Formats: sequence, structure tokens, C-alpha cells
Amino acid sequence: MAHILINAVSAKSGGAATYVLNLVRQLADKELPHRFVIYVPEALAKELSEVGDRLSVVGTMIGSVSWWRRLLWDQVTLRRILKRERIDILVSSSDFGVLIPPCRQLLLIRNCLFFSRLYADHVLPRHSWMTRFVFRLKRTMILASARYSHRIMVASRAMLEDVQQFAALPPGRVVVNGFGVPLARFAASEAKPQFAFDDMNRTPFRLLYVSEYGDYKNFTTLFRAMRHLALNGKKDILLVTTADPWQNPSVASAWRNEDQILSRDPLVVPLVKHVGYVPYADVPRLYQESDALVFPSLAESFGHPLVEAMASGCPVIASDTLVNREVCGDAALYFGALNPTDLAGRILLLREDSDLRKQLSTAGRKRAEQHFDWEEHVGRLLQNIEEVAVDA
Repeated sequence: MAHILINAVSAKSGGAATYVLNLVRQLADKELPHRFVIYVPEALAKELSEVGDRLSVVGTMIGSVSWWRRLLWDQVTLRRILKRERIDILVSSSDFGVLIPPCRQLLLIRNCLFFSRLYADHVLPRHSWMTRFVFRLKRTMILASARYSHRIMVASRAMLEDVQQFAALPPGRVVVNGFGVPLARFAASEAKPQFAFDDMNRTPFRLLYVSEYGDYKNFTTLFRAMRHLALNGKKDILLVTTADPWQNPSVASAWRNEDQILSRDPLVVPLVKHVGYVPYADVPRLYQESDALVFPSLAESFGHPLVEAMASGCPVIASDTLVNREVCGDAALYFGALNPTDLAGRILLLREDSDLRKQLSTAGRKRAEQHFDWEEHVGRLLQNIEEVAVDA
């Protein structure tokens, strides 16, 4: 029996927190051959109080400190913990691993921003020189972590291709393990007549964007698209979003000021509803109450909302990036990521074409069921942990 430590101290919110919550709950339901200890933010630890005999959760605030203090914790404190607890395998769940670790290491590279050309060309140059310096330092640390890992895991082929623009990862140590969602949680809405497919005149046509604010989330293009619709008299459309440009004020954003101005534009205000943070248990309801998910993000390693929407039968409009096409295939409409007019056109097309909405809904459900079952993702993760253990 191996002793495995999962380092998830950075999973404070968003997709990272969702991933850890689902992972721990799935592990708790399994007959585990090994013992697991999982380091998570304190707020997350409170949600995971009962997790089974071979699974323990440790809460910490280290994921909320400055980047250099986190670096010291990863390379000094965590190393001491690994030795003291006689850990056999370290699973570093978010980009940064231990250099020359005292045990075998499986590294998940998750943060796509460090490897996205779209982000590097259109967003990063707008940041301060210090932000750019720290950004490149962090990318160097991720690639160094990969060199000292026995297995490297990414969530999509597109993400792998982006990483390999900066470093040649050893083929024998790299695996693509697509994420997923608990399908039953989102498919439970199937019997609900959530979309007025046959009523093209239903008002308003409800768009949804499940996200936290960040410049790479591309609210600028989204707000400009909503303003374009209003200018052209299309005011019977409502965007519901869990994010707004005042969220996460301590996080540097190249577009925050412009997004705040756009969000207060008299043309945009009536078309946008900010609902704030929604607990994950209530997220399926958002899809049930929406006619389409809009996903303008410039860079993602995977994109959980895409799969959640497809599993819910909610049609998808997504920015035309490689990872979005890899996840959604033919079950989405795509628009130029920085083209608000193109996005507005896709919104109107979907609003006016009930047959297209039906087609995307059906295709999305089928694709989610075939490719993105959460249990299968966890099974592949455990298989890779076993292989790393056997290679020890």
C-alpha cells in the first residue's frame, strides 16, 4: 500500500476548486488500495469533512500568500512533509511541483495562460513589466517541475501542443487525461422543458456565462457584443453571468478598467445580470434556466462549463480556439475570439433558429456522455498513479 499526497493548495476557486471537490468526493466513494492525504485551502477543507478511512484532508492558507512564499513552501516545507510522512507519490495538481523531489511525482499542468499564444499576443503586453517578469518566472518553474516529474498530465491535446511550444516533454512520461463532470448531476435536468425550442419569440433569450473574472475570460469582447446587439435594436436578450469586473480586485487584469466602463454603459446594463458566486450544487439550475452558454475565453486548459452545458443539453457558443473545438467538436457554434460582431451574429443565429438549438442540444448531450464522464477521468488518474507506483 502506497502513501500518496495530493497537493491542491491552489484550488481556491473556479475550475480548480470544482476539480478538487469532485475528485475527493469520487475517491471517497471508492475502495482505495492506497492511503491519500490531500492538502487544500481551508475553505475547501470545511466542505470535505467526511471523506473515508483511507482519505484525509488537510486545510491550509498557503495557497493565498504571495507567490514567493508559496514557492518557498513548495520547495522547503512540502519537501519536509514528504520526508516526515514517508510519502511514496506526490501528485502536484496545479502546475508547480517539487524540484528534485524525495519521492516519485505526478504533475498536472493546468494553467494554460503560461503557454497560450493568444494570451501572450493580446493580453500580456498590457501588463506591467513586473507582472510580465513574474509570469515568465512562473512558466520557468512549471517547466522545471515537469523535468523532475515521473509522469506529466494535461487535460487536452491542445494544451499539450501549447506547452510543447516551450519545451519538449518526454513522450513516454506525458499523458492526456481529459476532465469531465458528474454527468448525473447535470443530466438530471433532461426531463425539464428548459428550452423553448419551438418559440423563437420567447423574451428574453437567456445567455449564460459561468466564470470568475479574469482578463483571459474575455469579458471585453462579450460586453462589446452585447452593446452591438443593443445598438442594432436587439434588446430582448439577457446575459446572466456569475462574474463581474469588480471581482478579484487583487488580481492584475489588463482589461479591468475597460470592462468596468463597458459594464456601466447604459446600452449594456439592461442586457446583463450579474448574479455573483453560485455554489457548485446550484450550478445545474443555471443551465436549466438558460437558452445557451456563451464561452468567450481566450485560453483554457479544458473548460468545465463547456461540458456542464453539453451535459445539460444547453447549446454552446464558444470562442474559436483549439481547446474549445477539441472539447465541443460539432456540438457548438464558434466565433472569432476577439470579434464582438461575430459573437453577436452567432447569438442572433442561435436565437432565431430553433432547429439549430435542438441540434446542438442533442449533439452536446451525446458528446458529454461519450467523452467526458468524470468517473472515467478519475479512473485514468488512479491508473497513472498505479503506474508511477509500479515504476518506483
